[in-house]
Amino acid sequence: MQDPPSVLIPAPDPIRSKPAPGRLDPLAVAAMITFVLVGGLLVFGFAQALVPAVEAQQGAACRPLTPTPKSGAIPDLELEELDGTPVSLDEFRGKFLVVNFWATWCEPCTREWPDLHVLGSRMAERDDVAVIAISVDQEPELIAPYLERMGLTETPVRVLRAKAADAQQLWGSEKIPDTYFVSPTGEFEAVFVNVREWGKAKAVRCVEASAG
Repeated sequence: MQDPPSVLIPAPDPIRSKPAPGRLDPLAVAAMITFVLVGGLLVFGFAQALVPAVEAQQGAACRPLTPTPKSGAIPDLELEELDGTPVSLDEFRGKFLVVNFWATWCEPCTREWPDLHVLGSRMAERDDVAVIAISVDQEPELIAPYLERMGLTETPVRVLRAKAADAQQLWGSEKIPDTYFVSPTGEFEAVFVNVREWGKAKAVRCVEASAG
């Protein structure tokens, strides 16, 4: 009579064995970490992919106004209110700025001012945008009467005066009017050389798209 064939009983698989009570399964932990990491990378990648799209949208909105790209920190200017009170552009940090250089003796500036006033009115309810008109007049007493003649005494545009007659040249302009877009961190974004119809819908869209 032969002995019955022996049966091998496999030893427990240490990887597949159940964890002791109170301990997490190492495979489950690894899977959870992998899931979180992959998910985070996907979200980050999606956000990065949106950046060119947002920039393209802003560029498309401003293209009809033919801006010239400009970068770098804005140079400091010695400015004052019409009553002589000193003002610094640092006071506007955190806001998107539309900065226009002009003068009472500048005929193109006179043509542009009504549109600039309209833009200021359209942006008046936004706390994150400021429209600023910097006069380079060296006779400050001429500015208030000029604004009165233009019907702009109540304009929402912040009117300041630069003490230096060549203040616009510090920003890169040889002539006026020129208008600059400045980021909330005080960096140039673009310059619009010469007159623009800032009161038109296309200009308002450009400012809104650039300000975010």
